[in-house]
Amino acid sequence: MFFYFSRKPLSEDFPDKSFGFSLHLELEKSTIAKLMITKVLTFCLISGLLMGFTSEKDNNKLEKKAKRIHAKCLTIDTHCDTPMLMIKPGFSVRDEHQAPKSRVDLPRMKSGGLDASFFAVFTSQKPRTVENYQATYALANQMLDSIHSMLKHNSDLATLALKADDLAKIEKTGKRAIYIGMENGFPLAKDISRVEEFYKKGVRYITLCHSYHNDICDSSSDGKPAEHNGVSAFGKQVIAEMNRLGMMVDVSHASDKSFFDAVELSKAPVIGSHSSVRAIAKHNRN
Repeated sequence: MFFYFSRKPLSEDFPDKSFGFSLHLELEKSTIAKLMITKVLTFCLISGLLMGFTSEKDNNKLEKKAKRIHAKCLTIDTHCDTPMLMIKPGFSVRDEHQAPKSRVDLPRMKSGGLDASFFAVFTSQKPRTVENYQATYALANQMLDSIHSMLKHNSDLATLALKADDLAKIEKTGKRAIYIGMENGFPLAKDISRVEEFYKKGVRYITLCHSYHNDICDSSSDGKPAEHNGVSAFGKQVIAEMNRLGMMVDVSHASDKSFFDAVELSKAPVIGSHSSVRAIAKHNRN
């Protein structure tokens, strides 16, 4: 599930080069937000109960209606780990694969009506040594190279997307739109210039951290005490630079304090590319 969060009215949030999405939760209006969530949950519960009394014929009608709606919508998966497989020998995103080994490929994106996906450049958090910084930076670039190579060799099926408006344009061609996100800011290695470096290579969001604290912020799942009490001094520079470039700040995996710091620091809405709301599901990532 994907959410974005901001303290400002929607009309003020997006400069021309920033991304915009449809769900807006103003955190200062927490009472309204909670009320809305309660109403949605109640609606879902009642709908689920009523569905238990519908006939198979009614279910078929509902399914057809849902498919018609789905076909008219622009659909996007904001976090896909397929690039982890793309750097392995013998894997082709052009071929249809089977779950659970692979979840997303170009044929299944088409058959499932998925118009766009953020292919994630994921690097796990390791001890912050010179060797690990170098290895992680190399791995991130290997994944980026594999994405660009895939797009070059499958230009009849997919196209790189860099702006929000690109999605609608690419959808009209019948191709899949491929955005790029980076999961974990570890490859930055405390080098602020790498934010723009990765932006120029197509990265349009960075998930600030992963399962453990890093140089940018504290993680929601690290068993150790908080290292920065939220976003670090370097993390503040990273967020400011991402705002300058028009790159989305992703708070999935961030600790509660890191989350609220990011919302406060960012001049544009932050997103949760693969996390949800804790009121719906009590999980440390939400």
